[in-house]
Amino acid sequence: MATGLLLGSARRRRGAYRQAHLLLAAGALVALLSLAVGLAGVAVTPTHQQAERTGWATVVAVGIAVSGLLGCAGLLRMPGVVGSRSGGVRLVLDGVSVATALWFVGWVLFSEPTRLLGDATPMACVPILLATVSAALAAGLNAVVAARAPRPRLRLAGLCCGITATIVGGLGLAGGLCQAGTTLALAGATLLAVGLLGAASAVHTADPPGQVQADLIRRDSGYAFLPMIAMAASAGYHLLQDGRFDAYGITAGSLEGFALVTRQYLTLHDMRGYAARLVEREAHFRKLAHTDPLTGLANRRELLRALSAAADSQEPVALLGLDLDGFKHVNDMRGHDVGDAVLAEVGRRLRAHQEPGYLAARLGGDEFAVLLRGGRAVDADRVAQRLLAELGRAYEQPAGPVLLSVSIGVAGRADESAAAPRRADEPDVEVLLRHADLALRHAKQQGKNRTERYDVGYEQRLRRRTTVEHELRGAIGRDELRLVFQPVASLPSVRPVGAEALLRWRHPELGNVRPDEFIPLAEECGMIATLGAWVLDEACRQLSRWLADGHDVWVSVNVSPRELHAEQYVTQVAEALRIHRVPPQRLVLEVTEHAVATDLDALIRRLAALRRTGVRIALDDFGAGYSSLGQLRRLPIDILKIDHGLVAEHEPVRPVDRDGPPFAPMVDIVMRLGHQLGLEVIAEGVTSPTELAAVVAAGCRFGQGALFGWGVPAEHLEAMLDAATSPGARPPVVPRAALPGPPAVPRPALPAAPRPALSDAPAVPRPASPGAPTASRAALSDVPVGVVPPDGTGVPPGGAPSAQVGGASSRDGSGCANSR
Repeated sequence: MATGLLLGSARRRRGAYRQAHLLLAAGALVALLSLAVGLAGVAVTPTHQQAERTGWATVVAVGIAVSGLLGCAGLLRMPGVVGSRSGGVRLVLDGVSVATALWFVGWVLFSEPTRLLGDATPMACVPILLATVSAALAAGLNAVVAARAPRPRLRLAGLCCGITATIVGGLGLAGGLCQAGTTLALAGATLLAVGLLGAASAVHTADPPGQVQADLIRRDSGYAFLPMIAMAASAGYHLLQDGRFDAYGITAGSLEGFALVTRQYLTLHDMRGYAARLVEREAHFRKLAHTDPLTGLANRRELLRALSAAADSQEPVALLGLDLDGFKHVNDMRGHDVGDAVLAEVGRRLRAHQEPGYLAARLGGDEFAVLLRGGRAVDADRVAQRLLAELGRAYEQPAGPVLLSVSIGVAGRADESAAAPRRADEPDVEVLLRHADLALRHAKQQGKNRTERYDVGYEQRLRRRTTVEHELRGAIGRDELRLVFQPVASLPSVRPVGAEALLRWRHPELGNVRPDEFIPLAEECGMIATLGAWVLDEACRQLSRWLADGHDVWVSVNVSPRELHAEQYVTQVAEALRIHRVPPQRLVLEVTEHAVATDLDALIRRLAALRRTGVRIALDDFGAGYSSLGQLRRLPIDILKIDHGLVAEHEPVRPVDRDGPPFAPMVDIVMRLGHQLGLEVIAEGVTSPTELAAVVAAGCRFGQGALFGWGVPAEHLEAMLDAATSPGARPPVVPRAALPGPPAVPRPALPAAPRPALSDAPAVPRPASPGAPTASRAALSDVPVGVVPPDGTGVPPGGAPSAQVGGASSRDGSGCANSR
C-alpha cells in the first residue's frame, strides 16, 4: 500500500518534487522487496541451517542499505531541504557525524564486553554490518534535517521518521534472519512496514513545508560538539569495562574526526565568503548612500563629507550652487519622465567637466552643486560661466527640445568676512552652504540665467527680511499698527473733502518700518488679507466718528488683488459698513491698475459685487499700468486716480497763440476720457503750485499730494476739517497767472456723467449745537471750508512715509516714495 501511494504521488508531481518522490518510491520498492525476501527466508529456512539463513540476511541487508540510500537521497532532493550546494554538503557531513556517533555508541553497547543483547548479538553475521551503517546514516541525517526544519515541521519530521523506521526495521529483519530469531525478524518486518506507511502518508497528501535553515553562527556549533561528546562518553565507558578497540571502532572514530574537520572547514570557508560578501555589499550600499541614483552624481551626504574634508585640510575651496530656471514647467507640461531625462542629462554634462578637485552633486529636485578644491577654487567664476553656457544648451528629447537656463551662486572661503553675521557654533561647512544658497537666491531675484558671488549684504537683507516677516505676524496683537490719512482736496479751492487711509507700522526695536518693506512681505507670506481687514475696520470706525461729528467727508481704502479675489471679501466689506453704520457711498475702495492686468473677468465680477453694496470703486495709479481703453470700458468703477507720472510732466504745455495758464496734456486727455465714461477724476501727486495750476487748467476737480498735506493722524485731519468748516476760514489764494483759463486747444463739451459724482453723496446730519452751522453736501469744489496750506503747514514733523495697503508701492500720496 505504501509503495503504491508513493508511486501515485510521484506520477502527480512536477519539477523537483517529482524527482524526490521518484527516489522515495524507488527506495520503498527496494524496501518492499527486501521485506518480501526476509519474510520468505524466515518462512522457508530452518533455524539450524545457519549458512542459508546468513545468505537470506545478506540479501535483506544489501536491499535495506540501498533502500536507505535512496530514501536519504529523496529526502535531500525535496525542495527547501538543501538551500545551496555548500549547505547540502554541510548537511550531509552533519548527518555523517551524528551517524558515526550513533554507530560508535551502538558498537560499544553490542560488542564485548557490554553485549547488550547477550547471546542474541549477531557477532558472527558480517552482512549485518552494512545494514547497521545504513541505519545509522539514515537516523543521523534524518535527525539533522528534522532538527533544522522550521515550524511547522510535522510532515517533514514524519517523512524523516518514516525513512529511519524503515531502515531500522530492515536491520531488525536482517538480524533476526542471521541469528534465527523469528521474533526479532517479525518485529523488524512490522517496523519496516509501519515506516513505509508513515513516509507515504507524510508526502502523499501535501508537500513538506518550509526551508531548512543553516545558521552558521548560532545553531551549527551543536552538531559539532554533541557527536564528539557522545563518542567520548562511550569510549570512556568502554575502557572502564575493560573493552578493546578493534578496527571497526578506530575507523568510526577516525571517520568522525575527518567529518567534523571537513565540516568545520566548510563552515569557515562559508563564513569567509559571507564576510567578503558583506564587505562588498557594504561598499556597494555606501556608494549608493553617497550617490544620486538618477544622475549618478554625488548626493548631499557625499558633498557634506567632501566639504568637511576640505575644511579640515584648510585648503582653498569654492562652492557653486546651481538651480534650473523654470524646471517645474517641464514636469507640469512634458511629464516627469521628460523631467527625469533632463536631470540625467544635466548630470552627464556636469560629469563631463570633472577634473581633479572638482565634485558635482545633486542636492535634490533641480538643485545641484559643484565643489572646487585646491587650485581650481580660484577659477570659480570662470567655471560658473562655462557651466552657465553648458547647461543653457537645449536638451534634446523625443517630443522636442527642452530649453532651460540656470542660475548660479558662487561662494568661497575667501568670501567670509568679519562683518558677516555668524553663529558661534556654526561650522565652516554650514557657512559655505548658506553663502552659496544666498548667492543663488540673489541670482534668481536679479532675473535668473546669471551668476552671482556671495556678498555680506545679501545676508543682512535676508536677516532683516526674516525679522520683519516674523514681527509682522504679531504687529496687530501688539497694537503697533496705525492709520494715517492723506487729504483729498477739491480744486481749485483746495479744500479737503476726503482722505486716503494709509497704513503705518512702528516697531519698538525696528522703529518705523517703511510700507514698501513690509507690504510686499505681507503679500508673499499671506498676511495681506489680515492687514487689509484691520485697515478696513479701522478706516470705517474713524469715518463713522467723523460723520457722526458732522464732517462731510469720505475715506478711501486700498485693496490688494489677493483680498479682491477672496470669496468672503464682499461680505467682509458689507459687515464693516453695517457694524460701524457708515453709508456705503462714503467708502471708496481703490484697486491698483496693476491688478487689472491679471484675470480681468474675475476682477470685473468682484468689483460688480462690491458696487452692489453701494461702495464706490476707484482705479488707482491710472497711467502707470497696463489697462487698455477696452478694459476701462468694461470695469465697473466710479473714479480714476491719475498717476503722479502723468501729473508731474517736465514742462506743462502752453496754449498756442493764446494767453492762458499752461496745462498738462496727458491729464487733459484723461480728464476728457473719464468724463466721457462718466467717471470722476482725481489727480495724484500734486506737489507744487505749477502742477496744481496745470491740473486745474485741464479741468480736474479733485487733487491729492504733498501740496495738500502728507499722511497725518486722524486727529490732525479732523482739525483740518474743523478749520475748513469754521466761520471766516479762507482758502489760500492761487496766483492769478496760475488760475485756469480757456485753453488754446478747443475741447468739445462733455456730456453729463451718468454715474454719480463724489459730490452727490448725501450729507450725514449731526445734532445742531449753538454757533455751529450745519454742513450740507454740495459739489465738493463749492464747499466753503478751510484748506491745508500748500507749504505743508500743520503737518507734524518727522511724519512717516505713506504707502498703500494691497501690493502698491510705497507712496506719499503723490505716487512716489519719500522718507519724511
